[in-house]
Amino acid sequence: MAERIDEAALMPDGAALEKIRTALEAYNRERPAVAADMWRRRLGYMAGFAVLVAAVLYGVWKAGDPDVFGFALGGTLVCGFFVWSKAHEPARDFQQGLRHRLMPSIFGFVEGVRYSNGETPRFIAAMPGKEFVSRDRSAHDDTIAGRHEGLDFTLTETELTSGSGKHKTTHFKGIIFHFRRDERFAGLLVATKRPNAFALMVRNFFSAGNLQSVTSGHPDVDESHEFRTDNPTAATPIVQGTLARGLDFLSGLWRDDTIRIALHNHECYLLVPTKTNYFELPSVETDVDFDRHVRPMIRDLMTLLATAQLVRKIG
Repeated sequence: MAERIDEAALMPDGAALEKIRTALEAYNRERPAVAADMWRRRLGYMAGFAVLVAAVLYGVWKAGDPDVFGFALGGTLVCGFFVWSKAHEPARDFQQGLRHRLMPSIFGFVEGVRYSNGETPRFIAAMPGKEFVSRDRSAHDDTIAGRHEGLDFTLTETELTSGSGKHKTTHFKGIIFHFRRDERFAGLLVATKRPNAFALMVRNFFSAGNLQSVTSGHPDVDESHEFRTDNPTAATPIVQGTLARGLDFLSGLWRDDTIRIALHNHECYLLVPTKTNYFELPSVETDVDFDRHVRPMIRDLMTLLATAQLVRKIG
């Protein structure tokens, strides 16, 4: 898939490239002062924090109560995390400002490209629930939306979790694609990571549900994926045809974990698990270079879009 991508044709044109280089030059000129300010803030904040910790611990030691000591220690750790975060805040804002300036130019090959950070896309609320991927909450980093080769899409870097604290469970971390397909699937069809025998027994015992299992007939695919649907008549030829072949191909392209797909009427949800932060910039202590840092973003987005285009044709 990636070999068929013509990177040269997707590189920004002269005008867009000039905007990008101008933005990078301005960022790189301002960057050393911002980095120096970050280090000053670190030292100042943490020095003040160290004095506070010493005073608190001395007071607790004088009180001689071990319960108070534990409470005070926990409180100071939470306070330390907040102080460290505040010390980095201007540098994060400075770097995020560069993203907002760069993204529309970098991804100019996407029609009507839109970029946001930290916002929850509207499609998340309508995405199938526990039958597809369990979650109580979602956290989002970079989100890009637009149209490419007839595909209206939104992709977002997302972490889906349930519980909190020690009981927090991460059910998915990676890229979520949402787009509409021309072909309608009448009902719901989900391709998910195959649960182990115990999880399958628990699910069947506590929830009969209204989804039926369908097999693809491809041993490798059926070993990694479980297919469930409320319309087995319509789902079976799709699962045993293009969906199984597509997942078999994509498993060789995305190796971090199992890809998940949900088809619901005209809506498609594609979950690509990955450990890579695709739109990450280097720390504020390093200059941003077009060839080393920006060009790979274009390549990565094209690989993701090619994956979505393949899934779009399933069925």
